Amino acid sequence: MNKTKIAIGAALAGAFILGATVVGFSSAQQEETQSKAPKERVSTAFSELEEDEIGKIVRAYLMENPEVIIEAVNEYQARLQIAEAEQAKQLAAKNLDRLLDPKTSFVAAKNISKSKVAVIELYDYHCGFCKRATGMLNDMSKSDASLQIIFRELPILREESDYAAEMSLAAREQGKFQKFHMAMMQSSGVLTKDRVQDLARKQGLNVEQMEQAISAGEIGRAISENHDIARQMATDGTPTFIVASLNGAYVDVVTGFRPEELQEKIAAAKKAADQASPRTK
Repeated sequence: MNKTKIAIGAALAGAFILGATVVGFSSAQQEETQSKAPKERVSTAFSELEEDEIGKIVRAYLMENPEVIIEAVNEYQARLQIAEAEQAKQLAAKNLDRLLDPKTSFVAAKNISKSKVAVIELYDYHCGFCKRATGMLNDMSKSDASLQIIFRELPILREESDYAAEMSLAAREQGKFQKFHMAMMQSSGVLTKDRVQDLARKQGLNVEQMEQAISAGEIGRAISENHDIARQMATDGTPTFIVASLNGAYVDVVTGFRPEELQEKIAAAKKAADQASPRTK
């Protein structure tokens, strides 16, 4: 919403730029001619009447051609999106080592020794689009040996998301992260503490051991690391996907669940992985 308001404001400002420029030029020239010696004065300024007429012309043009404002809004938003996408790529590349770190995430892969591309997801268990992406990511982790899927908790949507994220990482120690992750993603409604624990028991998890793992502190630090990475990347939404070749030759970002775009970037990352030399640290 804020970006839309900024876009509209910028477009309106741009729409009146001709009139503002003319008036500004007039005023500047007026001041310049007044500062010169009488013999050097050359009147290039518009009179107040002329400036008023120019303003009327600009206004009349905009009233007759309001599509100019819409065009300006669309152009501004397009440029803003391009700039934001480029910035996101640069920031993701800067944080790639942290994004790939298995200590603060869960890595799923058919054959991790053969993987050459990572698909990193920042998600929240109360995110509808994250839930829609779950099946596709699960299939990828089991069918494509060249991929590794890295799950990163980013609880931002509800207070209850924090506990769900903690319990999710706690399931790693019992070797059932992916089953528990799927169960929570496939659940509708609010994931209260009781519901999360019930889902955990249904997946054969020891809830008491999970609570002990959370109390140890490492899980909380891992989630804090994810929040810090998100801040570093200027990311404030879920799902956010970072697609990267493990050699660092390709890094890109997909915001939201856009399956076709995600597949395109995975293909590009595989190509870059095959063509480039290994990343040096």
